[in-house]
Amino acid sequence: MTAREESFVALSVLLTGYDSVHLLGTGMAEQYLAILDSILPTGMVDDLLAAYQRLPQGPQREPAAAATILGDAKLGPVARNLIVLWYCGSWTQLPAAWRATYGAAPQDTTHAVSADAYQAGLQWLAAGAHPAGAKAQGYGAWALGPEGR
Repeated sequence: MTAREESFVALSVLLTGYDSVHLLGTGMAEQYLAILDSILPTGMVDDLLAAYQRLPQGPQREPAAAATILGDAKLGPVARNLIVLWYCGSWTQLPAAWRATYGAAPQDTTHAVSADAYQAGLQWLAAGAHPAGAKAQGYGAWALGPEGR
């Protein structure tokens, strides 16, 4: 894994609340980084990763991320879309004002990234459920509550 990919996963850990084992276990990290690179203006992902690298270590990291990254007019919408990407496997078009200021790409449309991304979404792990229609749960699964609950 490259240093850039490691930084992307570390940022994603902070944004999603899941550790790197869970994120890498989805098998989507490289694809999500490539998606960001293809949709965002050149250098935007590197700006996001640089902002992450500048965050303080320790207990002040999360509040600093909220202020520095999520609260930023340029990086905030991108970071929020990255969270949705990890959880739902879909990209949400960036706001019109953001696109007018920083640039619009033809790929910046609301869309499901792939069937694999849908199935790997963290939403299923968070809910203790399985992606509907994608992973057979077995006979009588309807009678059981979500896993881990």
